[in-house]
Amino acid sequence: MDRIRALFAGLGAYWTNLTDRERLLLGILGAVAGALVVLLPVYLLSTSIRDLERDNEEITTALRTISRSRSLLAAQRAERAAADQRYARQAPSLGSFLEAKAGEQQGLAISDVQHEPDREVNGYRLRLTRARFQGTGLRPAIRLLASIKNSRYPVAIERIHVDHQLAGDRYNFQIGIVAFDRPEAQAATGADAGVPSSAGPGRAGPAAP
Repeated sequence: MDRIRALFAGLGAYWTNLTDRERLLLGILGAVAGALVVLLPVYLLSTSIRDLERDNEEITTALRTISRSRSLLAAQRAERAAADQRYARQAPSLGSFLEAKAGEQQGLAISDVQHEPDREVNGYRLRLTRARFQGTGLRPAIRLLASIKNSRYPVAIERIHVDHQLAGDRYNFQIGIVAFDRPEAQAATGADAGVPSSAGPGRAGPAAP
């Protein structure tokens, strides 16, 4: 107790011996020190809260990205599975294929068919056939193209050329289609029955020429 009294007495004597200028400076230093004691914890706490909020936003963004990636990966796996099933079945002769597809459309008949030499690309055998149609309507021609595109065989439309030299809704057009054959694919027999539908051609396998 005596030590405490002696300490306060010494401080009082020290304060008494200070000039007014020194007392002002000491008071300012004390006020600054007090402000730091009060404000520094508040600043550190607010900084920590902002850091936590930023971390939460980054985590939320990462989770959303992962969720979208899962959906994308699932769609890609489904597309690959559909492509594998599609390429597992070899397309028939393209001339017969085109004749069958054209026969499904009223007023549409092939006037000429040309077969190009087969080619090997990335382990696939490519068969290319071109067919001409004379004086046909635009609507059955479009339906024919859609039928070829949506075929369950690994067949893609390679080119389309249209001439409108006749009067009315009568066109001359030429189409080229290409079939992609895998070495292990077996020749299909009959029509397209019994094979689940899949995405349009050209989304998997080698690119069309």
